Amino acid sequence: MNKQPALVLVEPGKTEVRAIDIPVPGPDEALLQVNMVGFCGGDLNGFRGLFELQEYPNVLGHEVGATILEIGSQVPDPFKPGMTVTLNPYLNCGICLSCRKGRPNACQDNKTMGVRRPGAMTKFISVPWQKLHASSRLSVRELALVEPLTVGFHAVARGRVMAGEKVAVIGCGIVGMGAVAAAVNRGLK
Repeated sequence: MNKQPALVLVEPGKTEVRAIDIPVPGPDEALLQVNMVGFCGGDLNGFRGLFELQEYPNVLGHEVGATILEIGSQVPDPFKPGMTVTLNPYLNCGICLSCRKGRPNACQDNKTMGVRRPGAMTKFISVPWQKLHASSRLSVRELALVEPLTVGFHAVARGRVMAGEKVAVIGCGIVGMGAVAAAVNRGLK
């Protein structure tokens, strides 16, 4: 059949492995085989019932290392089957004030994978090609770390951290480690 197992967050404190449909990619999408998925603090907060935006039931996961299996007819070069990729797990509306100002991360209708739309804790997912980032240098494990590390880099950029300044990073999970790396990259000691 065309079913696959997925880890579904049913309600706060309860998960189940459920059979879900294997997606069929649209013309501007790629079908990915998920090879590695991180378990984010947001996933944990959704499980604990502490994340107001979490929708139930939902497949968890948005920190992804995957392989392209199939591409739709409108997916441009350089994306090809067999490539390893990670993805931007956020979908934005493109029309709200934040989107029009070039801040899609603050979209009023943000649909993050695993929060407000199905995530990647399954075998196959289909995503718009515009959300893909390919790498021939990083392993699928490293690709799954890209999203949480970039959150730390984004925090340092938003904080306008400058060389010679001092910063404190509270908590050194993968996001905190990304913040430390970004601060060092900017010349902090």
